Amino acid sequence: MARDLLGLPLAGSEASARAYDRAVSDYWGLTGDPVGALKAALAEDPDFSLGAAAIAGLFLIGGFRGDHPEVFGALAAARGAQGRASARERLHVAAVEAWAEGRSIDATLAWEAILVDWPTDALALRFLQDAYFFLGQSAAIRDSVARVWPAWDQSHPLASFVLGAYSFGLEETGELGRAEAAAREALARNPQDAWATHALAHVLETACRPEEGIAFLKETRASWGPAHFMAGHNGWHLALFLMEQGRFAEILADYDRFAAPKLALDMTLDRCDAAALLWRLELLGVDVGDRWGPVAAAWRGHADDHVLAFNDLHAALAAARSPDPEDSVRLRRSLDAYLKTAPGHNAKATAEVGGRLVEGMLHFGAGDDDAAIEAILPVRYDAHRIGGSHAQRDIVNLTLIAAAERAERWRLARALWAERMGVRPTAAVKARYERARAQAARLS
Repeated sequence: MARDLLGLPLAGSEASARAYDRAVSDYWGLTGDPVGALKAALAEDPDFSLGAAAIAGLFLIGGFRGDHPEVFGALAAARGAQGRASARERLHVAAVEAWAEGRSIDATLAWEAILVDWPTDALALRFLQDAYFFLGQSAAIRDSVARVWPAWDQSHPLASFVLGAYSFGLEETGELGRAEAAAREALARNPQDAWATHALAHVLETACRPEEGIAFLKETRASWGPAHFMAGHNGWHLALFLMEQGRFAEILADYDRFAAPKLALDMTLDRCDAAALLWRLELLGVDVGDRWGPVAAAWRGHADDHVLAFNDLHAALAAARSPDPEDSVRLRRSLDAYLKTAPGHNAKATAEVGGRLVEGMLHFGAGDDDAAIEAILPVRYDAHRIGGSHAQRDIVNLTLIAAAERAERWRLARALWAERMGVRPTAAVKARYERARAQAARLS
């Protein structure tokens, strides 16, 4: 029986095992074409059950629905090849099946079960990291790595990627010092690790260190730029740092050069980043010109996906600023239909949290600030349930503050700026707090 790079047995040929190794390495490195490598191997080796399951999982992680033909076909191939599959490989199939059916927690339990017995299963660990990210479970992102890290050979080529993943989990749980140390160690081992770059960018953003963030990302662009699955998002982080310094022309130039062309690739993260970036710029009073049109068009074909409430939130940003007012109508109608019939974790998170946030963004885009506040305010502390990172979900808080100011609800704005000053004590935040405080004082 063939074995993968970690020494774990794999049902299939030696050629399939080597294709699997390339695909897993590319998945961790966020580059290459892992699906293409696995499809080519599966075409030659129908017994390659784990390869088929991995194809389905990668499509799902990429934002495809569970009923998409690519997912359905790959899962059918995985099931059909289970005769020779090991217990570990059958658990992989079960995990991906659960994710495809919306049973997100069942999927994570299956991947966790794999890692209890086989802690160096690199595919299970990477899928689990992405799953917990989509579920907004920061502590689980951190702890799922901590549970397996002692079993890893520190000299293994994938070990630095695992360390970079741990760094991100530490940052999302507020352990900034340890997160920074882990990210820098991972990058010292492998400067091309775009996820460790991402983790360090998060540390610097959370710690309000924009000058360092700009210098770091600009100096290392040649290293993280080739990681096409993450290059756009690391560029988004660079834009956040530049916003702190008011360098809006530079942001828009980078957007036009790097972000706008990627919309044609129709990748979920690129669509999310483009919408969030333009929205944040407008909250700061920046005129983004006609850039919303292509973003809205890119999201229009995904109005019925409803894979993650996080994605729907960003679809709402695009719909709210679309030149076509029907985009908001279509999104609302589609969400209503989805919530009437859909099972699973995401449907519950959408019904209880995500749908309210979508409404808040649509109301804000329509200029109905009071309605936006009423939609967002009661659920903003539950926003983690829609998935994503703290930095990404911060758009909820920023929109709420902007709505309070536009509605001239200055006491609320004062309170929100005071809250923000407690976690982001920058000069800009302090100035906005003082402005809101002065306006609120006039109401007394």
